[in-house]
Amino acid sequence: MLQTAIALPPPYTLVRTENADVLAEGIRRAPRDGAGTLVLYQSRADTAGLGLLSFAVVLEPEEPLETAQLAFLLGMAALTDALAAHCPPERALRIVWPDEIRYDKARLGGGRLAIAPGTGSKDVPDWMVFAAELIADRNHLQEPGHLVGSTSLAEEQFDPPEEIVAAFASYMMLYFDRWQHDGIEAVTNRYLMRVDPPLLRGVRRIEGDRMIEVTPSGNRRFPPLSEALGATGWRDTAGPKL
Repeated sequence: MLQTAIALPPPYTLVRTENADVLAEGIRRAPRDGAGTLVLYQSRADTAGLGLLSFAVVLEPEEPLETAQLAFLLGMAALTDALAAHCPPERALRIVWPDEIRYDKARLGGGRLAIAPGTGSKDVPDWMVFAAELIADRNHLQEPGHLVGSTSLAEEQFDPPEEIVAAFASYMMLYFDRWQHDGIEAVTNRYLMRVDPPLLRGVRRIEGDRMIEVTPSGNRRFPPLSEALGATGWRDTAGPKL
């Protein structure tokens, strides 16, 4: 398959892989290759399964884990903003706390996070890996319409995957810069604005690693990020669920 070049900013090093589990590949490479390694996997749908666009980036935080893990929210903000920049604008792109991405109410994929083993909440992680997994296409389905719970980049006429990956990398750089100069709220606010369902009355904020909703009818505290990751059940061992 002819591979299209991806214009990544200089801090990134692109590594293409045949390992569909880019999180596992990122974990394997993190101690050796270091920050900025971006692992990319692409496949097309066939009779054996769905087509995937998956990528993972290795991070080397400077903050203790209790703060550094908020880089997951930064990664999700960068991912959804990259998708929003390369899709038809008339449909909503939303996040189900904390890691599932939906487009026009249908599951498109989500994000994952890995942390160096043995890292305590007060320790600075040697590395972390943020991974994104997106349904690229479902062309192998004879009747795509009966799986209304999910959708794909191809069906929704997103721009080419290489443009999404490049935009994600640029947004990641931008949001880390904002975190450094303007504080974490400058980044988490980008994340919170996409959380589904939209909050008509009240505000959402991040306290520690929890999302809090403050509304006239009372406050709601969501599960901690470390417990909530994967809890929506958006993926199985093969990737995002159809």
